[in-house]
Amino acid sequence: MKIAGYEFSEGARFQSGAQADAKAVGKHLEKLRKQACGELTPVDVVNDARAANSPLHTFFEWDDGEAAEQYRLSQARGLIRAVVAVYVSEDKPAVRTKAFVHINEAGAPHYRDAAHAMSLASTRTAVLQSAWRELQAWRKKYADLKEFSDLFATIDTLPIKRAA
Repeated sequence: MKIAGYEFSEGARFQSGAQADAKAVGKHLEKLRKQACGELTPVDVVNDARAANSPLHTFFEWDDGEAAEQYRLSQARGLIRAVVAVYVSEDKPAVRTKAFVHINEAGAPHYRDAAHAMSLASTRTAVLQSAWRELQAWRKKYADLKEFSDLFATIDTLPIKRAA
């Protein structure tokens, strides 16, 4: 099979000022992959992108102070997502669940206590819609794997899709 072209995935986000030309980026990444005997690595991509004339250059923050701050923010998001709350009661076994969920409110994205967020209609809807979009993106990513066909059929029966 031959590649007919390149596009960015749905919902892909890049830093401000990135010259998002999927065709140029895809071709350039393929060139880098071939130069590296078929194995493309993030190190190869960053090293190439250092050159101001690389089509990948604008996708990266080159101010080291700003890049460090962005990396710390990424680490903070990972830390928040990693925390699990353990709920206990006398008559039931302990239940582990995400402690915080992401609420993507326009202009003010933030995390909230998961139990509280799920108890309010507006934030519950936002969390469920986000989860549905993530599930659909995962499904799209693995649509060609027949091993998941039964799972995809089950997903199609979920009532949440109508709310999302």
